[in-house]
Amino acid sequence: MATFTIGEEVLLDGERFVITLRQPSPPYRYRLVRTTATGPQVAWAEPDDLAKIERYTTPVPDTPAV
Repeated sequence: MATFTIGEEVLLDGERFVITLRQPSPPYRYRLVRTTATGPQVAWAEPDDLAKIERYTTPVPDTPAV
């Protein structure tokens, strides 16, 4: 099971959200918020439903060799 922190951007069903709260007692869930064209969207998710945004955490060889 992955752990997440408040303020971290995560994916839920392929959509990007920000974690705003972690429920402190079981079942541990996260409150997520994102902005849409029609206003804010709030969702609750369990840790297994979330994915880290790989492009933020995976190194990319983007520096040319010297």
